[in-house]
Amino acid sequence: MSERDGGDRERLATGVDGLDEALGGGLPAGDLVVLVAPPTSGAERLLYAFGAENPTRYCSTLRPPAEVHGAMAAVDLPEGAVDVRRVDGDGLLDDPADHLSGLDAGSAVVIDPATELERAGEDRYRSFLDDLKRHCRTTESAAVLHCPRTTPRTLRRDLTLARADTTLVLHREVDSEGSRSYLDVGKFRHGLPPAEPIPVDLRRRPTTLDGWGV
Repeated sequence: MSERDGGDRERLATGVDGLDEALGGGLPAGDLVVLVAPPTSGAERLLYAFGAENPTRYCSTLRPPAEVHGAMAAVDLPEGAVDVRRVDGDGLLDDPADHLSGLDAGSAVVIDPATELERAGEDRYRSFLDDLKRHCRTTESAAVLHCPRTTPRTLRRDLTLARADTTLVLHREVDSEGSRSYLDVGKFRHGLPPAEPIPVDLRRRPTTLDGWGV
């Protein structure tokens, strides 16, 4: 849940052990947050943990809500904890207020994935990001855009990263001893980002909503 920090800014818990502490209590309200990850990394579990920690509007641009809810249930997150909606990319770009209205203060917005939106015209996509940022500031909410790495690079990815207040980059290493995942805070406009990557274990099921941190 959100809490106030020393600067009287709301912070939204991420559900990831170590990340909230590294960011001074969580993601600052009003922020646009970008999660960049390999498409096969299982990064959606980080989105599920974030959604379960906060009142959340989960905008799925690719999968139907039943599929997203099923994936959440598979990692033992509470049934119905997140408001999942299937959204059309064009509809979200043309009328973001229609998909963001009705959210309480201190809420979270997840867009999974943002790739379809990034492929729109530059002016159209820039206007959407401005509207999303304005919504977050007005409602003291935070928005997380899931941006899987693509080949070739997604057309407007540079614009997404430039507009973001916080960037989280998920890395996955595989060797003879197994696989390991790390979150690197590449940009954090509210202070110095953590000096070291934050380990996360996406392979285990959390026993509580404490998340996937190690």
